[in-house]
Amino acid sequence: MSAGRRRVLAMVKRNLLVQMRNPGHWFLLIVLPLVDGLLFGSIGVAFGEGEAPVQLLVTGIMLFHLIWQLTLAGSLGLLEEVWSRNVMNLIATPLTEREFMGSLGIVGLLRTVVSVTVIALVGLGFYAVAPDSAGWVLVPAAAVLLLFGWAITLFVTALTLQYGDSAEVFSWGTLVLLMPLSGVFYPVESLPPALEAIAQLVPLTHVFDAVRIGLETSTIAWGQLGIAAAGTVVLLGLAAWFLDHQLGRFRSKGWVTRFT
Repeated sequence: MSAGRRRVLAMVKRNLLVQMRNPGHWFLLIVLPLVDGLLFGSIGVAFGEGEAPVQLLVTGIMLFHLIWQLTLAGSLGLLEEVWSRNVMNLIATPLTEREFMGSLGIVGLLRTVVSVTVIALVGLGFYAVAPDSAGWVLVPAAAVLLLFGWAITLFVTALTLQYGDSAEVFSWGTLVLLMPLSGVFYPVESLPPALEAIAQLVPLTHVFDAVRIGLETSTIAWGQLGIAAAGTVVLLGLAAWFLDHQLGRFRSKGWVTRFT
């Protein structure tokens, strides 16, 4: 095994140990998905007719956690280093920025698997909603959502380099702000006209449109997925550029002194 892979695996192990020993991380990983699954599943039962509303709400919150857990793992991974005053120690090691971000991505995927599994079990056990109710559209939809989540992670990481632990709010709130605009639980036509126009620019909107079509017709809306994928690639490129730009400023302006 190469030295780079060993460093990545070491950082993965470190992050997993930190999260296993922190009750707050267990709450975000297990309790919150459990509550969300019960909350939105029960709303579907209470106010909907038939199984379609429950399927829509449970599938929507399951897919939302797909990106939210990835984003949390990435952004909180750097914040953990900030809170423990360990940033300078990491800089002094051979660990590269890509290796560090790669380790956060692996941890994020592991968190995503656990969280989505919890919601899937809640939906199946309590509301008889199969995780694959939307059909094969879930495969490309999940891929686009993970890329979108990674783009948000890069963006939040870039902000953390500049603002330190003050950027914590972005790790919690960025996707929450996007949730009402992305039509996770309803068509964006339900939004006020001004917000509907903005929502059409958000790649998530087209992903969840495709998932709703999959739930209703069991077909794959490749057009919607294509728009979502194109927008996500553009966003990912901008986020990567922004992070690289912030890293340059981090070095040239001596921002590391904020983390000591």
